[in-house]
Formats: sequence, C-alpha cells, structure tokens
Amino acid sequence: MRSPIRRAGAYTLLAAIVAVGFAAAILGGPFRAVERSDYMTYQTAAIIVRNGDGDCLYTVECQAAAQLALIGEEPSFTAGALPFNSPPWLAGLLVPLAGLSLATAFAIFTFLSLLLLGWGAYRLAWGGPATRLLVAALVLSAWPTVMAAIRGQSSLAVAGLLALSVAAGTTQLGSGAAAGLSAIKPTLFPLWLAWLAVAGRWRALLVAALTITALVLLANLVASPGAVLDYPGYLFGSVADSNAAGVHVEQMMNWRGAASRLGIDGIATTAVGTLVTLGILGAAWWWARSSPRAPAIGAASALAATPLVITHANQHEAILVALSVVIAVGAFEELRPTLARAAIGAHSFLWLGAILPAELGGWALFVVALGWLVVLAVLARREAARYPRQVAVQTGT
Repeated sequence: MRSPIRRAGAYTLLAAIVAVGFAAAILGGPFRAVERSDYMTYQTAAIIVRNGDGDCLYTVECQAAAQLALIGEEPSFTAGALPFNSPPWLAGLLVPLAGLSLATAFAIFTFLSLLLLGWGAYRLAWGGPATRLLVAALVLSAWPTVMAAIRGQSSLAVAGLLALSVAAGTTQLGSGAAAGLSAIKPTLFPLWLAWLAVAGRWRALLVAALTITALVLLANLVASPGAVLDYPGYLFGSVADSNAAGVHVEQMMNWRGAASRLGIDGIATTAVGTLVTLGILGAAWWWARSSPRAPAIGAASALAATPLVITHANQHEAILVALSVVIAVGAFEELRPTLARAAIGAHSFLWLGAILPAELGGWALFVVALGWLVVLAVLARREAARYPRQVAVQTGT
C-alpha cells in the first residue's frame, strides 16, 4: 500500500510544480493575463458600486468607462469591454478590494479562493491528514483549477463552498450556509440544491434560502435595487449571445459547446443532451436511494452533471467534476485503488489542455465529465442490486 501512495505523492509533487510554473509563466508573461481576467470584471463592478453608481452596473457604458479607467485600452477586446456577468452581491462583497491595485486585489481574491477550494477538497477526502493533503493538492493542481486561478474566476470559491456543503453532511446549518453562499455564481448550485430536496434536507435548504436572501439584501443596500432587478435579464442576454465579448462557445465543455464544435443545431442538441444528462442523473439518484452510499452518489452525480447542463461552462467549471471524483473515491472503499488510479490518469490526461487547441480541450473535458457521470450511474445501479430489501421497506413507509 505504501508504494502506490508514494507514487501518487511523487506524481502530485510533479503536477504541483507544473501547475505553479504554468500559472506563473502566464500571469508574469506578456499576455496581460490579469488585465484580461474574469477578476478584472469583478474589480470593475466593485469600483462602480463603491463610487455609488450601482444603478448603472449592468449598462455597457458604465462598465466600459470603469474598465477603461482600470486597465486602459485593451486591444484584445475587439468586441467591446469584457462584461461583468456575475450577480451584484459579488460586486458588493468585493467593495473592500476596490481601492487596491488590480494586481494586488487579484492576488488576494485568487489566494483566498484557492484556500477555500483546498479546504473543501481536504474535508471531502478520506483517511488521515497526509492522504487528505494529497487529495487537496491533486485538486488544486488540476488543469481546470489552474485555468480558473489564471482567470481569477469565482468558480474556485464556489467549488470550495459546494465541497464544504457536501462535507458538512447531516450538519444542515453549515451545509445550507455554504450552499447559499455559493450563489456568488448561481449557475453552479441548482443541481446540488435539487439533491438536497430529493434527500429531504429541508433545514439545509431553508438555511440556503435565508443566506441567499441576505446576499440579495446586501446587493440592494450596497449596489442598488435596480442592479438586483437588472441582473437576471442581463445575465441571460449576455450568456445567450454567442458573439458577446468573452463568450467562446466552441471552447465550452457543455452540450452547447459540443454542438458548436460539430456545427449542428445548438438549441436542439443542447436540449436533447440536457435531457439525456438529467435522465442519467435521475437514474443514479433513483438506483442509489436505498443505499447507505446514497448521499455520496447523489452529491457526486449532481456536481458531475452541472457543467454539462448549464448554458455557460468553460474549462474551469470542470473543478466540480474533480470534486465529484473525490466524493466517490472516498465512498467506495472497495473500489478505491481502481478509481484513484483512473482519477490520476484523467488528471494527467487533462493537462494536455496546456498544449492542445482550446476546442480539443473542450472535447476532452466534455467526454471526461459525461463518462464519469455514466460511471456514477453504473455504480448506483450496482448499489440498487445490493440493497433491494431497503427499497421495499422505504416504499412501504
């Protein structure tokens, strides 16, 4: 047993060196990565809110003016300023960073987000502290995580919050609060909330709803009621527009991206693919319902399916798939060596994204996420065969 762990440790060390080196090269190179990052749009929004202009937070003119003042002319934004598509409560939470330089604020936000993700992965992992640290390091050195860090993406923090919500288990106060806070990127938590409902975790859902309400109230106070009302329409309009600045459908890891790469009807393919994905997810939940592993299978499949069905899913959304793998490997102790080897193999395979065209990287992430969801459904079916009596008992009650 010691030899596999040592090999995993050696691979993790190598992956961490590659991850840090790659991120440092991009962020410190001539690419103006910080100026072109997603965090830059968060900083722009925080400055707008700090200046008392929250009513125009989602207008192109207001964003473009604040962005120009922050980073100057950016030739790569040929379609216009990079838009702020996040909720107004994220802008409100980041107001304390608005007075710092962009580079300093970017570093603080990204470091805290990585810390949150690492802690969430550590809590999800199994075994002693050394094994948990190894798992957390693997999650932090994964290709999607590194891409999110380079972009200063809020997906890092949200993935960490969802991991903590899962890890809280039956502690419904902590689970619900973490789930509610993940509304700083509200596209990533609906399937997890759906699983909480299926599992009857009503207290956690209530706490999540109260936490989201608090975030909305914060946005009303710090930004403006107008910004809160403008956000839904602006979000759906900007995300649905394939020609908007910062939207690269052909690179996405979801069904929409797959349709774009195949050159077929995006709406029909996305609708059918989403239904297929939700069908696999529903089957996994149904088959696992009588198993003591139902909470793990439910959570893992919810996180794995999320990037496939949301409208806007770039490379960094695959962090949720990595966390899904951690949950399942921890739950299936008898399959742990096999699943762990497969996970490390996928970890190294996805690092080909550093040299592959972005479209091929999108295919790789799509195939890995969909394949893993199918594996979870197979494992759930296996559990259904092992616990048939419990199904009858639960139906009777």
